[in-house]
Amino acid sequence: MLPILTPIPRSDTLARYTTATLAALAAILFRWLLDPLLGHIAFYVTIYIAVTYCAVVCGFLPAIFSGLVGFVGIFYWFVDPRHAFGPIRAVEIHGIVGFFLVSAVLIALGEANRNKQLQLNESILALTREAQERQRAEEELRRAHNELELRVIQRTTELSQTLSRLEAEIGVREQAEADLRQLSLRLMTLQDEERRHIARDLHDTVGQTLAAVKMSIALIRQVHGSPAAIQPLVDDLNALADEALQEVRTTSYLLHPPLLDEAGIAPAARWFVEGFARRSGIDVRCDVPEKMERPSRDCELVLFRILQESLTNVHRHSQATAASVRLARGNSQIELEIRDNGKGIPEDRIQRMDGAGPKTGVGITGMRERVLKLGGRLEIQCLRPGTIVRAALPTGSDPASDPPGSLTSSHLRAPNPIH
Repeated sequence: MLPILTPIPRSDTLARYTTATLAALAAILFRWLLDPLLGHIAFYVTIYIAVTYCAVVCGFLPAIFSGLVGFVGIFYWFVDPRHAFGPIRAVEIHGIVGFFLVSAVLIALGEANRNKQLQLNESILALTREAQERQRAEEELRRAHNELELRVIQRTTELSQTLSRLEAEIGVREQAEADLRQLSLRLMTLQDEERRHIARDLHDTVGQTLAAVKMSIALIRQVHGSPAAIQPLVDDLNALADEALQEVRTTSYLLHPPLLDEAGIAPAARWFVEGFARRSGIDVRCDVPEKMERPSRDCELVLFRILQESLTNVHRHSQATAASVRLARGNSQIELEIRDNGKGIPEDRIQRMDGAGPKTGVGITGMRERVLKLGGRLEIQCLRPGTIVRAALPTGSDPASDPPGSLTSSHLRAPNPIH
């Protein structure tokens, strides 16, 4: 629609009446221009146009005002007698009545059209405002989305950098732990070798020396003419030599029993359990088979050290009166179980043991490292009363085929976790 036909808002009264006045004057001027053609007929034809325009654009009151102004101007300028406000003649009454009737109809139709146009304009304005608000909201949303994406990218970059640093720290820590574990295993390996050397030296040197002492004592007894008074001294000296020789042999065997290398873990375990029960006074039930296929050398050594450490802890800490040792071999693994009826281990300490924390203890840490090296698992459980230590190791392979770096010469791997 042309801007000239756009309805003027009701609030702008001055513009409405000014437009109505100008429309009436324009209609009078237009009638003057058409006067040579129309003459004394169709006096009000141009006023109809002005009234219609004012009804649509300005409203019914300005349209009425425009019609009255136009009627006065037409009546003065063009109705005979012209240029005078004389009495209305009878022949002009029907024209005047027709003018007002037609004007009323035009004003009513124009007002109705104006109202619809105003409603339509208001709807268009509301829709336009809503579209602008929506567009502004979309722009704000887009801007917020872009800012959010930028923040997400920045945060992701920060998290990636933090994760990279954390992964690097974890890698360094894992490498340090692996190095520490290797060092611990190396120290235990050296400790086992040193025990073996010390045991051999005790047996070969001190043991032989004591044996020579006993031989000398026997020669003294064979000497003729020996005073009878020295015989009790010789007997005491012989008893002391026997006791010292027995202690040396026991210490040598505890450091590294030759029976473990010669006959395997089963005889060595039975020998150690019997000696432990005799020395500690604890009733130990031994469930070890007489004949059992020997596992690898590393496996036997680890099992013996676990047995040795566990029974030592039973004697030192548990206040137990009885214990049991069970050794069994399956198709793929060999299990060792040590159980006692002592006071048990506190739950918090067991949790530290499971976490392999710094307060776990050297002996338990050593057992864990040995079992881990062979790919087995170690469980320590409080029974209330009592404690159970259970170790399971893979049966092993030929030591000659194992790679270097094991406890002795073999190294076993298995997916079983350490508990």
